[in-house]
Amino acid sequence: MVCAVVLFVVVAIAVLIITKLLKPNELWRQGGTTIRTISKDLRIAWILLRIKLLHRKLCRDNVAVYTKFCKIARKYPQKTAFIYESETWTFSDALNLSNKVANYFKARGYVKGHCVALMLENCPDYPCIWMGISKLGVTISLININLVKHSLAQCIRAANCRGLIFDSNLCNAIEDVAGEFAQLDLFEYDRNNARNVKYINLKREINNFSTEDTSGFPKITGHDTLLYIYTSGTTGFPKPVVISNTRFLTFACFANVVMPKMTDVIAYCPMPLYHSSGCGIMALTVAGGATLVLKRKFSAKNYWSDCSKFQCNLAVYIGEMCRYILSVPQNDVIKHNVKNILGTGLQRHIWKTYIEKFQIENVYEFYGSTEGNVQIVNLDNKVGSVGYIPNFLKSLMGIFLIKYDPNTGEPIRDNNGRCIKCSPNEPGLVIGKIRSKVAVDGFARYLDIDASEKKILWDVFVIGDKYFIVGDVLVCDELGYFYFQDRIGDTFRWKGENVSTAEVEDIIWKTTKLNQVNVYGVEIPGAEGRIGMAAILGNDDKSQLNVLAKEFKSNLPSYAIPAFIRVLESFPITGTYKLKKLELQKEGFNINVIKDKVYILSSGKYIPLTKEIYNDVINHRLRL
Repeated sequence: MVCAVVLFVVVAIAVLIITKLLKPNELWRQGGTTIRTISKDLRIAWILLRIKLLHRKLCRDNVAVYTKFCKIARKYPQKTAFIYESETWTFSDALNLSNKVANYFKARGYVKGHCVALMLENCPDYPCIWMGISKLGVTISLININLVKHSLAQCIRAANCRGLIFDSNLCNAIEDVAGEFAQLDLFEYDRNNARNVKYINLKREINNFSTEDTSGFPKITGHDTLLYIYTSGTTGFPKPVVISNTRFLTFACFANVVMPKMTDVIAYCPMPLYHSSGCGIMALTVAGGATLVLKRKFSAKNYWSDCSKFQCNLAVYIGEMCRYILSVPQNDVIKHNVKNILGTGLQRHIWKTYIEKFQIENVYEFYGSTEGNVQIVNLDNKVGSVGYIPNFLKSLMGIFLIKYDPNTGEPIRDNNGRCIKCSPNEPGLVIGKIRSKVAVDGFARYLDIDASEKKILWDVFVIGDKYFIVGDVLVCDELGYFYFQDRIGDTFRWKGENVSTAEVEDIIWKTTKLNQVNVYGVEIPGAEGRIGMAAILGNDDKSQLNVLAKEFKSNLPSYAIPAFIRVLESFPITGTYKLKKLELQKEGFNINVIKDKVYILSSGKYIPLTKEIYNDVINHRLRL
């Protein structure tokens, strides 16, 4: 009886939404499709509604992450929170370390509004340290451990950090930038006590402080800033995204709906914890009581054996990982308990092979950006899809695809100055409506206010409306499934990391003094993302190219170094003198098409790209 009533209510709501939100011509056009998919649509609408209700409850509760974690830790003190190599940490262990950290930084005079940067490899100490610091209302800036020199300094400066906690094995990188920050407290963290610590020995210092939840801490709410996570946002240099306590906790909302008994979850996470995916999965433990198995670094060879060893039933991925795992020769099938996998970027061409080979029941493929308000998910294992929204819910959710100019990446507007919605199966820029009255529809924003404003599109469909523009091109079919197509702007992704072309171009300009430089990502057939390529004007002096290679190695993480350099006699431009970047991207490093000289990075030097090397790259005999 109860089920029947619930179903009736849901159907009634769906009918009201359809008739209210769709114009007559849209209702006629989409009516047939809606009837064909009504059963699935109602099921997914019910899941989305429950997620939305959890969002709203979080906003009303206005609770801090630390407070939420304390409740979990006191409820399940002896339950395993983290597994790392041979270590097992209970929730009580994690809470004790967090309290030590909180009491130490309080004694050092850190207060609400300060910021501390964190640069540690994956380990259980990582979330415990930032949770302890967050108890003070101090914001934690999660910095990529691969960054060096200018890139690292820029991230520290952008967040106005007062302190920096770093792994002992990152001392060289820290020494390179320390001179630029005279007032920066440097805390070295040597979790194994294996060396003489040069800076403030944080592990030794915090051991002198109490594990008790002492008094005198400020009241922290869900609206207060918890973390800065860095993203390029598809344009410019990496920028800190403001993650509030509430926004962090929303990462667990979806999991709470599709996996109701969170305390039974054992999740495998080889993702770096400074990454939004790695950070987000921590919410399952911090807010839900799940067990999190942490890996210092991703290993394709050990991925499934780890899942088996630690009896994991949920695994986290990004698309690149899946391809690497498939490429590992395995004579014996590894038995494991993983039925659900959660992540982004699983490519259509390996999707079926992956789930069949490793016997996966559910793939929860997500799409969204760290700072954005467009978050969708594939809930029914549709191969290649990054998410699904029933057609009758699109207007309610405020997510649309709009027409754009592929040469400039800018939205196309009609004679009235309004953007134009895409038809089914037509590629378009994805945008999400910003509703000031709905907290979860506002994008997280960057710390840089000007950068935030650049991501807002005004007067989109009516005067005064505003949308967050993600900077990605998606396609939506007539049923409501979304598919990723491309990224617009001056960033690209390689090996799961965002690469800022502006940052790479800046190094080339400073090193070569060339006025015309262009950096972009190019595709390798069968590989996820794009690999870096630089186009420079008329100078193929090999000695200069090798100086450039040394500068790249000194100033950039390995994934950001251009694998190819193309030397042009002139840059292709439009009739309005704009660079035809799309043309360069399409040609890539294909020496069968390109007449210019092309070089490839090999053993730290740029050498001519020959047909033999080219064939080795595209056939994956040479890994880049």
